[in-house]
Amino acid sequence: MARLRLRFNPWPAPVIELADTPDPGCSDCDGHGGWPEDYADAHGEYGGTNWWHCPCWDPDRVRRLLPVPRWLAHLLFGWTPPVYSAEPPF
Repeated sequence: MARLRLRFNPWPAPVIELADTPDPGCSDCDGHGGWPEDYADAHGEYGGTNWWHCPCWDPDRVRRLLPVPRWLAHLLFGWTPPVYSAEPPF
């Protein structure tokens, strides 16, 4: 059964979405939607972390509902579009 919620997504354009959430009563993931698993490379050193999704949650179950104009996204959510610069950060 889907547990839906509204959320604001600023990328690639501001939009209100209807998204699925993990089951808070799930005994496998304790409501986190999955679990991390560290792995090692061929030399036994830390190689990274994989995230395994729990069957109680589908992170791809998202429906875009309402595009939000940029000026309204700024007023309601405090969102500002990213500013890009050709200057180095140092």
